[in-house]
Amino acid sequence: MKHFGLNRFLFLLSLLVLATMGCKQKGDGHIDLLVVTGGHAYDTAEFIQMFEALPGISFEMVLKPDAWKMLDAGKEFDVIAFYDMWMEPISEEEKNTFLNEFEKGTGIVFMHHCLASHPVWQEYVQLVGGKYNHEDFTPDTNLRSDFMHDIVLQVRVVDKNHPVTLGMEDFEILDEGYSNTTQLSGVQNLLETTHPDCDACIGWTHSVKNSKVVYLMGGHDKHAYENPSFRKLVSNAINYTKQ
Repeated sequence: MKHFGLNRFLFLLSLLVLATMGCKQKGDGHIDLLVVTGGHAYDTAEFIQMFEALPGISFEMVLKPDAWKMLDAGKEFDVIAFYDMWMEPISEEEKNTFLNEFEKGTGIVFMHHCLASHPVWQEYVQLVGGKYNHEDFTPDTNLRSDFMHDIVLQVRVVDKNHPVTLGMEDFEILDEGYSNTTQLSGVQNLLETTHPDCDACIGWTHSVKNSKVVYLMGGHDKHAYENPSFRKLVSNAINYTKQ
């Protein structure tokens, strides 16, 4: 979860990789997906490979804040997947660009550390359905969230008939867990775990304006990206929010 030191170096390296690749992957998929990153290092090659392996999807990748410029320029996408941890201020114009996607009914998939993005924008928690409470922005120590790397989570599928989890069984994944996070009462739980270093609910869905929204807490690194169950979740979430 920390976003400085070695992580900052790895993040800058990932920018170079994306620039070299052109930040774009196009195929014959019937879903046009935008993947938004920025503010946090990750296993870039394996992350891209995960999306390349998802059936029926064409995708482009962009960093914040360039994502807002792309959308302002008229680019249209069926679904936007956010995988950023953006701590920089967001302008009123950028907020309006973001909120406009919900007005249009664009499918929205939030993944992993984007729960910690935009810590001072109060409306953001309503969009995601929850929040990671940073110590720098949460004076009350009892409200601060925490994280634990490389834990084995036994994941229970709460509703096996929901489109996001359809056809899935309970599974195990090596990932990062978040604890003491905020979760809005109105969201529908999709995934749960009983690990002591992680909150019980690790995946949910709700609606914002005209958009379907899914949040998946998992997805820290290549161990998650390469997990077949996690890939199935990401694929299902993209297809569900597009409908």
